[in-house]
Amino acid sequence: MKNKLTFIDLFAGAGGWSIGLENAGYEHLQMYDSNKSACLTASRNFGTIVNCIDLSKHKKIEFPKTDILVGSPPCQGFSNEGKKDPNDPRNSLAWSFFDIADKVDPYFIVFENVPGFKRSYGGKYFNELSKRLNSSKYFWKDFILDSADYGVPQHRKRFVILGCKDFRPIAPEPTHLPQNGLNGELRFVTLWDAISDLPAPTMGDRIGEFEYVSKANNNFQKLMRKDSKKIYNHTAQNHSERVLDKIRQVPVGGNMISIVDKFEENRVKYEGGYRRAFKDRPSYTAYWTRGMTSIHPEQDRFLTPRECARIQSFPDSHIFCGNTIENYTQICNAVPPLLSYAIGISIRQQIFLYHK
Repeated sequence: MKNKLTFIDLFAGAGGWSIGLENAGYEHLQMYDSNKSACLTASRNFGTIVNCIDLSKHKKIEFPKTDILVGSPPCQGFSNEGKKDPNDPRNSLAWSFFDIADKVDPYFIVFENVPGFKRSYGGKYFNELSKRLNSSKYFWKDFILDSADYGVPQHRKRFVILGCKDFRPIAPEPTHLPQNGLNGELRFVTLWDAISDLPAPTMGDRIGEFEYVSKANNNFQKLMRKDSKKIYNHTAQNHSERVLDKIRQVPVGGNMISIVDKFEENRVKYEGGYRRAFKDRPSYTAYWTRGMTSIHPEQDRFLTPRECARIQSFPDSHIFCGNTIENYTQICNAVPPLLSYAIGISIRQQIFLYHK
């Protein structure tokens, strides 16, 4: 087995998989996505290897041969934050990933989605996928991985399938625990570990470009600042007085339930909005839905795109293109780069150990 493994990133979005695997020592061949603003971001950060193309038309696309094929098809049809529409055409893109795998014939496959993929629609998609994989050339196993276990400052559980032609893969060992572990594991990275060094933006700021005004307070912040001279995408929404009134009434650890009896428009069975995160814990899952993301733990505003990017473990040098809403969407739909890195390191170790 050669020393440097290659990979292709399907449904790549803003590049979370690609950052992590590059940092884990893989050679990056190509990345593919159909979202124009995400492709602009990917091109800004990765250059000419980006292909802005609809992967449902994969039969017409020539893909290079690769060792590793990774992909995160759209999750909206399977997510608790989405409508879970069984007729959502994006659901079929899960099959496109495996059709492309048949075509490219990689040594190793990595498929990622939300945990709901396994149980949605009575398990229909997962059961059909299991049958397909069981008749394929891959030994495979599925896992639910929490990003916080790998140094990402949020609890973000992901459904991951790992498949290999020679052996049944195992999940990466956690590197972080609620407290320092006996085997060298570090404690979880908290929300405040991630964002406390970022300056407070002005409400309604649409530029979002700042100088660093303080030193990095911890190793995570040092890692995020690497190769970056400024802070970008730190844009604060211009909240209406009514939205601000709602935000002010949400305590730390609270959510929309805190205000549901006070505002008629929030009388819905939905707890995902208006979450104010704890400082001393990993953040809630980074999300952008219904015009909302998490509330800052100290300031009465929603988190900025850059704060969400920190929570996702995107380095400050990774600049997002498009408008603020597009920035939130790209960031919150992404695979956290540090989770990608942990998976990449584990895969490489397993492959080299097998071929030793």
